[in-house]
Amino acid sequence: MDEWLNKPVKTKERPKKRGIVEYIDDQYIVVFFTLPRKERVIFSSKEAFLNKIEFV
Repeated sequence: MDEWLNKPVKTKERPKKRGIVEYIDDQYIVVFFTLPRKERVIFSSKEAFLNKIEFV
């Protein structure tokens, strides 16, 4: 999963958001979205992350 760090991502469904994977550890994956506004989203599992996010 370390290869995911700093990779550009986007959401699969609306609202469309773009950002990068900011932090990864055993419990959490943090994505920092920059478009349409700056915000951080914390995913508690790899499955939740992969269901909502795709790599650009």
